[in-house]
Amino acid sequence: MRLAVYARVSSDDQAERGTIENQLEFARKYADLHQLQVIKWYKDDGVTGTIPLEARPVGRELLEEAKNGEFDLLLIYRLDRLGRSARIILNSVHELESHGVKIRSMTEPFDTGDPSGRFLLTILAGVADLERETILERLWYGSNRAARSGKWLGGIVPYGYRVNSEGYLEICDDQLPHSDMSEAGVVRLIFHMLANQGHSCIKVADYLNALGVPTAYAKDDRKITRGKRKENTAGIWRPSRVRGIITNTTYKGLHRYGKRSSKEREIIERDVPAIIDVETWEKAQKVLRNNQLEATRNTKYQYLLRGLMKCQCCGLTYVGVHFPGNQRAPKGYYICTGKQAYKGPMQGKCTSKNIPQNWIEELVWQDCLAFLNQPEDALQEIAATMQTKEQRKDDIESELTLIRRSIDEKDTERQSILDLFRRNIITFTDLEKQIQKINQEKEVLENRLVELRNTLDADQDYSDKLQNAFQLLTILRKKLDDKLTFESKREIVKTLVDRIQVHTIRDEYNDRPRASVNIRYSFSKDINYTDKDCKN
Repeated sequence: MRLAVYARVSSDDQAERGTIENQLEFARKYADLHQLQVIKWYKDDGVTGTIPLEARPVGRELLEEAKNGEFDLLLIYRLDRLGRSARIILNSVHELESHGVKIRSMTEPFDTGDPSGRFLLTILAGVADLERETILERLWYGSNRAARSGKWLGGIVPYGYRVNSEGYLEICDDQLPHSDMSEAGVVRLIFHMLANQGHSCIKVADYLNALGVPTAYAKDDRKITRGKRKENTAGIWRPSRVRGIITNTTYKGLHRYGKRSSKEREIIERDVPAIIDVETWEKAQKVLRNNQLEATRNTKYQYLLRGLMKCQCCGLTYVGVHFPGNQRAPKGYYICTGKQAYKGPMQGKCTSKNIPQNWIEELVWQDCLAFLNQPEDALQEIAATMQTKEQRKDDIESELTLIRRSIDEKDTERQSILDLFRRNIITFTDLEKQIQKINQEKEVLENRLVELRNTLDADQDYSDKLQNAFQLLTILRKKLDDKLTFESKREIVKTLVDRIQVHTIRDEYNDRPRASVNIRYSFSKDINYTDKDCKN
């Protein structure tokens, strides 16, 4: 009888330790004991048993040679070497038997050469599947329990952290090799350059490479797997790596365990030491989104109002596109992204009106020039408005004090009602009605409290903007005096234009809709444009 042996281990770590050799050595002794001659050895080193036999590198070769009739009996150390689920095991056995190959386990009492052996095989396959699922379930519950306690459960530790002797994350302030900075210092620098200086991930990566800051792989001398080999990385910072750090919530003190799992599982949020504060993290996310809007490396045309126009039909953003015009010459328009795909609250494609690029850009640019050349009226109006806001600030503060006192009184009232119920003075129905009434009154007060706080915050932002208005005006005027590039115009427009709202107007007497464009400027009144009509 022609005999072959199949051996498999799952992890790369087992492969490196030569664990598969234990199975091969056992097979040699088994063959000597039973006076069998092995004509072929099949070794799947570092291959998981959760994938079918035909999807494994050596398993595919085994099936091909079994199909060609090169051996009659296949020896395995244990049944779970063929697979880790009952379906994979039984499918593998069925495929091999269809080619006339019998399977024998060297450590389990079955042989597919007889009916009782095939019956026992089915039972053992189910037991192997149950064993695997039970182990996974226990590991799942155990890891979730440890995760809730805050322990780090393996995987690559985020740059800027290390795991202490108790298994918890802590900030790594140790100096990096060949550098005057620590890992945590590098993380703070990355966030500072984005959040406070507005740099892109590309510029940050270039700067870190210029400084010679080692990456995590270079620092720890880790390798990555390419095919069957492990190779050193280039050891340089890439924009994608910088972006991964910026978007990682761990650096603001919140780690989400389980978010990278490919299976559906509970996401466990736990607190970890924060390297940067929440405000800086949020600011960096905003800069990252703005940089995405400003990215022009793959654009063919330039759009002055990119990212500033919003559709009031569906709430999505207008984007610039070019269509063939007269004599096939491209003509630019701003169109709602809701017209390009079925998304948004419209439950279909948006029916908003397209806005000609040259028309709207010229209107906005002329408004910006008018303000830069004669801003006195607008600034005087803002100053008068600011004076009014300052006068009402005291009234708002007084109302806030009154509301806080009233909310505290509602809590006292609730306690009094509960005391009356405990003394059996009022019924449960009366208690429920009174508590509901108190909760409703308290909700009204809390909503008003939030509204007033938002008003104060908005007034403060307005005040800060006014204080910086004259300085900003000087900077923008200087840009006009210099050579005016598209980037300079774009910066001026972004500074002066708060947002542009596009309303699509329809009437029963006209089949073609009209567009009403409301432009809100940072330092002047809103301006409405309806088609080619203008009114302040």
